Amino acid sequence: LPPQGTMADVSKRGSGLLGEVEIPKSPPQIPFEIVEQIEKELSPQEAPFVRHMRKCITVEWLDVEDSRLGITKFSGDHNEMYRLRRLKLPPGDITIRLHPCLVNDKALFLHTLVHELIHAAGLIEHSKAHEEWVNSIAPAPSLTDSPLLQSLRAKVIGEAEQDEWLCSNCGFSFERKTIRKPKRCPKCARVLGLFFRIIHVGEA
Repeated sequence: LPPQGTMADVSKRGSGLLGEVEIPKSPPQIPFEIVEQIEKELSPQEAPFVRHMRKCITVEWLDVEDSRLGITKFSGDHNEMYRLRRLKLPPGDITIRLHPCLVNDKALFLHTLVHELIHAAGLIEHSKAHEEWVNSIAPAPSLTDSPLLQSLRAKVIGEAEQDEWLCSNCGFSFERKTIRKPKRCPKCARVLGLFFRIIHVGEA
């Protein structure tokens, strides 16, 4: 599992889109049981690189300024990887990079790691099969189970403009910071009515 970052283990500190981040000196660790499960459940026909995973994969941290949670890099270009996949040949060196913001979020770390490992196993594209395997082995965590998702949600809401909304049922207007359009009026509690965003003169 991801090493817990401490001041003694930090090689770099920075602030990016995903918040204030510390990069541990030690690289991300792949749980043995996760690799074993992927090798057991994915067939070489569907994932032709799966038998080579243990020899080919290196895991590193992404730069703190990167906005991605994870990325998989193959040594060959797109056409070469599809040729190796078709011929069921070894894929060469594969590098998985994970964002250091995942270090204290076990559930999201595992979900992101498995997402990249399935790519490395040979499901190169973001296909339905890839999504189903990831969700089968390490489902995406809910908001309540992920400190990082909670932090990102709070950041988005905190930076959002405060809009004024009007309920078509009772005429009540209210201000609210929200990511989505309101579903229920805070006064009449009606769900089926329409809500209109009030745009004042002079607003863009």
